[in-house]
Amino acid sequence: MIMPNEINPKLLAPCGINCISCEKYQNPCVGCLIGDDGKSKASLKCKIKTCFDKKKFSYCGRCSEFPCPLMKRHSKKYIKRFDLNTLNNAKRIKTMGIGKIMMIDKKDWTCPECGGIIHFQTKICSECAFKKE
Repeated sequence: MIMPNEINPKLLAPCGINCISCEKYQNPCVGCLIGDDGKSKASLKCKIKTCFDKKKFSYCGRCSEFPCPLMKRHSKKYIKRFDLNTLNNAKRIKTMGIGKIMMIDKKDWTCPECGGIIHFQTKICSECAFKKE
């Protein structure tokens, strides 16, 4: 998939991950804020999703309890697995607008070789297999 000119703001997951950079996006997941179609059983059981559904927040960074123990555990797991600090990503929501975050993420996750999308899990482009260092 080639990076679109604009990323839908609803693709910024509550935990701070940009869904467009996830290898499961459209394969077949549609994104946390968009719907449950194509989500794995693990994704459907996500405690962060359950929490924001219950509290009626779209983003963890806007919650009065942020950063909560749940978000801290999530970030620790993603740092260990993927070198992705979701806690810092979620904090950005408090300090910048969603539009600016989406512009930064577009730059960070666009392949410099072909314009494809670099997946945060593998750091590899979806189109040309370019490896982000």
